[in-house]
Amino acid sequence: MEIGRLSSMPNKNKDIPFNESSIHLFVNGFSFFTHSKTEFIPITKDIGDLESSLQELLSFYPKGAFSKTQIITYHQPSTFVPITFFDKNLLPNYLQLFGTFDEDSGLNFDTLEKENQVNVYTYPKVILKILNQNLEKASLCHYNSLLFKEVNKLANSSDKEYQLYIHLQKKAMDLYLTQNSSVIFQNHFSVQNKDEFLYYIFFVVEQYNLSLDQFEIVFLGEIEAFKTYYQSVKEYHNTIRFEYSKGCALDIDHHPAPFFAKFSN
Repeated sequence: MEIGRLSSMPNKNKDIPFNESSIHLFVNGFSFFTHSKTEFIPITKDIGDLESSLQELLSFYPKGAFSKTQIITYHQPSTFVPITFFDKNLLPNYLQLFGTFDEDSGLNFDTLEKENQVNVYTYPKVILKILNQNLEKASLCHYNSLLFKEVNKLANSSDKEYQLYIHLQKKAMDLYLTQNSSVIFQNHFSVQNKDEFLYYIFFVVEQYNLSLDQFEIVFLGEIEAFKTYYQSVKEYHNTIRFEYSKGCALDIDHHPAPFFAKFSN
């Protein structure tokens, strides 16, 4: 199969060492990062399309070309379990509320020691096969693990009692609510338009009985494609700020979750 390259951007990824790489996996394709380039490769068919596309891409690089490769998956579901209650033998139980999984899905977990959480999630099984065949040293994690750590770090540096963190993706968003620097709510929502976007924000605010002067809205990244969402929430709330507004150079066609383009090593 021939890979359909949507883009190949010869920009320097200063956050990636010369001999390392990163692959971000989405349901509709994957982004590939090296020190010298960034490209998004769309997947239009099924899991077999993902496998053949990844194999073809990595065949251009001899095994051992990268000393380290980080694989970040954006597949759902993902759920957090306090370390105290976590048992790796019960992985399917933690995700049973999300329904059954097909034979192409595997289960994995990331341990967040500092945050005292474990993130349990699904991923395409074919990834393990590809990693073993093509890469010397690779690690797999879920974007939500990185997001939880980022929110926790930002919340600990704020003097606001409540903060609502919003991470926008193409047709989706993640909401994190913190109180006194601790995450008290986290969820992922599918979002098709600004009305759905506002609905989920108001849902969280009402669930916790927050008045407008009690909380601050924090957007992670400032991306042109989400401008209408930013403007819509400003009609109802005026305590808004952006984190890493200058660190998101890619648009949603090059990376469906542009804020995470900086997490490429």
